[in-house]
Amino acid sequence: MTDATVSFLEPHELDRLIGEEAVAVIDVREPDEFAAGHIETAINIPTSNFDIPALVDLTDENDIDLVFVCAVGQRSFGAANAVLAHVDCDVSNLKGGIQSWARAGFDLEGES
Repeated sequence: MTDATVSFLEPHELDRLIGEEAVAVIDVREPDEFAAGHIETAINIPTSNFDIPALVDLTDENDIDLVFVCAVGQRSFGAANAVLAHVDCDVSNLKGGIQSWARAGFDLEGES
């Protein structure tokens, strides 16, 4: 996958893909950040304990694409680039992170 690049998704695009069950949302924030509010279907794999083999298994077993998210999109972009060469699927990053998701009016699970 040498020519592959990380694409960027707007919140409404991610919401559509989640509805189609076409993606796994990988939230790379730390557990306390994740607990404070996350996208309902997200899987928490923090950058401090990043598990590329688990992501390879997830995509191989479920034939889905990956979308990475964090607070503003910076950590998730790094994580997406780190996994890109190891998976045979599309890899995307939520543009603006959880903050853009919330600003677009989408709900967060676990918010207090």
